[in-house]
Amino acid sequence: MYRVIVADDEGYVRDLLVKNLTKISPDLEVVAVASNGREALQKALVMKPDIVITDIAMPFMDGLEFITCLQEAGIQSKTIIISGYDEFNYARRAISLGVKDYLLKPFLPKDLEQVLAKAVQELDSQRSLMQNLSLLKEQAGTRAVFAREKGLKDLLEGRLVPNIQELKEIGVDLSGAWFLAGVIRLSGSFWDFGSQKGVEEFLMLAGEGYFPGDIRMYGVSFDGTNLAVVWCGTGERDKFFTQKVRGGLEKIQKSLKKYYEIRITCSLGNPYDSLDGIGRSYLEALNLWRKNQDEEKTILLYQEEPKKEEVGSRQIQEWKDRIRFSVRKGNQKEALGHLDMLMKCYASLSSNRGDYIGVSAGELLYAIQGDMEQEGYHRERAWLVDSARQRLRYGNLVDIREMLEEYIKNCCLLVEGQSEESKAETLVKQIKLLIEDNLSNEDVGLEWVAEQLHFSTSYIRQTFKQQEGENLGEYLIRRRMERAGKLLQNTSLMIQEVAMECGYSDQRYFASSFKKFYRCTPTQFKMAVEKEHLY
Repeated sequence: MYRVIVADDEGYVRDLLVKNLTKISPDLEVVAVASNGREALQKALVMKPDIVITDIAMPFMDGLEFITCLQEAGIQSKTIIISGYDEFNYARRAISLGVKDYLLKPFLPKDLEQVLAKAVQELDSQRSLMQNLSLLKEQAGTRAVFAREKGLKDLLEGRLVPNIQELKEIGVDLSGAWFLAGVIRLSGSFWDFGSQKGVEEFLMLAGEGYFPGDIRMYGVSFDGTNLAVVWCGTGERDKFFTQKVRGGLEKIQKSLKKYYEIRITCSLGNPYDSLDGIGRSYLEALNLWRKNQDEEKTILLYQEEPKKEEVGSRQIQEWKDRIRFSVRKGNQKEALGHLDMLMKCYASLSSNRGDYIGVSAGELLYAIQGDMEQEGYHRERAWLVDSARQRLRYGNLVDIREMLEEYIKNCCLLVEGQSEESKAETLVKQIKLLIEDNLSNEDVGLEWVAEQLHFSTSYIRQTFKQQEGENLGEYLIRRRMERAGKLLQNTSLMIQEVAMECGYSDQRYFASSFKKFYRCTPTQFKMAVEKEHLY
């Protein structure tokens, strides 16, 4: 099934399109309709349509703006525009920008059928092509290639006890005096680093004439973007060996830039005189790479940093909490400003804490995802799990910032389209669920709720009062007393145990609150219940 979104500010046009689409092909499914460009964009970000049919002239955001935003969000839909005679120049401009086809009002069902047939045919061809490419990749992979990939990954990540003979058997000759590992990225490259074959094709080219004859180079890609590379060779001293590797990389940089307009950046760990050092060298290079936020530096060399005063984890957490709060309000500008401060905190950390940066940024990403799902926004987790996890582990600060910025913008766009009344209703529902699950917790109160939901106490207080007509504190006491009454009626718990179950460690305070609510003591209430049961 191909998913279709229809956007037009005229209701009868939308109805006509939907009605005819269901008749034209069983392979087409209308997953959403919208009356303006902004609404269409919000739905498209969630639905990821294969085909978009949109009018040009729409309120809030016109069709061309909608199409541009779709492309910027990375959604490659087949787009068909609808236009009137006065808008034909706009239609031609849209087509020049990549729009698949257009319908000129008024149009007949057969006109719609023709343009959709072309779009479906292209989608079918693309799907078939991708399936064929996938099959070819699988057939091209040999046991030796897979063995090299697995062996090098295990070696770099310290999962393999180095054995020169075993490595030679899979085509990796690491006999030498020095060993060094690094991370390499090519910007604007046409090489496919998603497969080991593509990695080895590049390394074969890079090894021809750029490095001295005694230097050998092997590599893998953990994320399909960056290369993890191992060099081995000879040299009287470690510095001379590093100079050979660096000199070869500089030659490759000049050649790729001159002939292919490809930019190469890399980070190198320290050289070691044993195979055991490869894992340490890679970790040094990876941590150095993660911390890099200066895109002008092309070759980074690891060196021990002098001890310096770092930003504490508490301050980092504060900026993460502020970002979450801003996203939940839909305030994109404020959220991105807080993100700037968070990235400065990460940049201040020493290189050996690069692992922490990825973990910390991942926690923020998943926390925002959790907030969005809790508030009723259901986004696809595939993007988070498959893409973000790899970029967080192997990307640098520039990558992490781009990913977080993209995600924050998308989330804020969704929240921005929700009404204030709907936001308040959702928040109150969350507050009630939180209280219900924690009635036995003595700490539950206005400040505790605000801390759990990452909102200010004044906002929680005001929103709850406006929606429910009673203070949060009054609601909490009422729910505790209602629970206490049920427990006293339906259980054999002692009064002290009931008090604990309702969040009161002080039995006297519980008895006082109970009497105010029921106009009798817990003991009197229990005796009345027991007497009633006797009769």
